[in-house]
Amino acid sequence: MVLGVVGVAVLAFLLSNRPPPPGFTAPSAAGLGDLATTAPAAAPLRLLVVGDGSTLAPEGVVGWPQLVADGLSAGGARPVELTVAAADGSGYLVAPEGGQTFGQLAEGAGGDFDAVVLSGSRDDNAAFPDVQAAAQQTIEAVRAASPEAAVVAVGPTWPESTPPGYVQTDRDAVAAAAEATATAFADPLAEGWLTAPGLVGDDDETPTAEGHQALADRIRPLVEPLVPAGG
Repeated sequence: MVLGVVGVAVLAFLLSNRPPPPGFTAPSAAGLGDLATTAPAAAPLRLLVVGDGSTLAPEGVVGWPQLVADGLSAGGARPVELTVAAADGSGYLVAPEGGQTFGQLAEGAGGDFDAVVLSGSRDDNAAFPDVQAAAQQTIEAVRAASPEAAVVAVGPTWPESTPPGYVQTDRDAVAAAAEATATAFADPLAEGWLTAPGLVGDDDETPTAEGHQALADRIRPLVEPLVPAGG
């Protein structure tokens, strides 16, 4: 009986310590991860926003361009690289003192963007043909600098349901330029984007935090369908 127990113990020891067959190499624990296929990281979506003062946010407020970028990034696996070229008083035709027009702002931002949003301008205040020509020239220059980009033209905003005549003229001119260049166009005046209480500050021009969120909620759906999910 004792010999039987000893024999079983010896056999178990030999089996547990048996050397591996010739040519066998046990995989290392560190190398197991190499067996999995890692998907390449998606290239960032390069987004350019060109605009007037309604594009800029007061200190401590996240502007709608950043909110749009954050929303696009959170909605898919592709990160967003945002460039904002905006100035209070800038337009397609006019520039603030010492500043630049939309076309000059866009040119300074560079090219090869995946998406471009042109927002405004309520400051042009000029004849319809002049604003249309300037807007059309800007759109064409943007397309030349970023041939693969999806371009969206957003008309001027206004905090009241009945904007001044010159703002409506600016809107109509930008809409005509967008139509002539087969560019997507959005009309904040017709849809009253900033007419609800609390969306514009005491100066009746600058969007509040709620106003920037409202603009982002309107603009992101315009951009999202036009850009690829990966790159």
